[in-house]
Amino acid sequence: MTRRPDEHLSPDDIDAWLAGQPGTAAQAHVDACDACRETAIADRALIEQLRALPAFAPSPFFADRVMTAVALPDPFALRSLDTARRRLFATRRSLALAATLAVVVVASMGLSVAWSLTHRDTIAAAGTWLTASAGQWLWTALRSAVASATEQPGYGLLRDLAATPARLALLAALVSLTYLGGLFALRKLMTLPSGPVSHANA
Repeated sequence: MTRRPDEHLSPDDIDAWLAGQPGTAAQAHVDACDACRETAIADRALIEQLRALPAFAPSPFFADRVMTAVALPDPFALRSLDTARRRLFATRRSLALAATLAVVVVASMGLSVAWSLTHRDTIAAAGTWLTASAGQWLWTALRSAVASATEQPGYGLLRDLAATPARLALLAALVSLTYLGGLFALRKLMTLPSGPVSHANA
């Protein structure tokens, strides 16, 4: 590539000049261009200063000491019981709050037990009512489901198929075959291919 007479040296040209392999055109340009010559001389001085710097050699176990200094505590580690107890009883306010919570919890449990012991009939009546209500709800739901099924267009066909034992057995066989066919198809879909797939590496 031919350089124009007014074109300055590129960083690669200056590196080649500093390495002692400038080329005829680059050397001629350095001799004629004050700006490029000053840039090349400044780069040479910088390189000489960098070479004069002492080589950095870290002391033994330097990396271990650094990693120990920046090691973070495990965020999922449980706090010790002693530390938690000291923080809980550090001030009178926290102590009073803990005592209040303990009293509320114990009093609530005591009142609940006492009320249960003195109102067994009420609890038994509530249990009986809940059982009766649940049974009535289930019976109503079952009747609604049966009524809805009998109103479907295919109910007459199913009733005719189930009218005789032979037809019922045939219907059960068809349902079983359909179910087994679905299981077989699902197994085929979930089975990994035994050989390489043609489009896998496309």
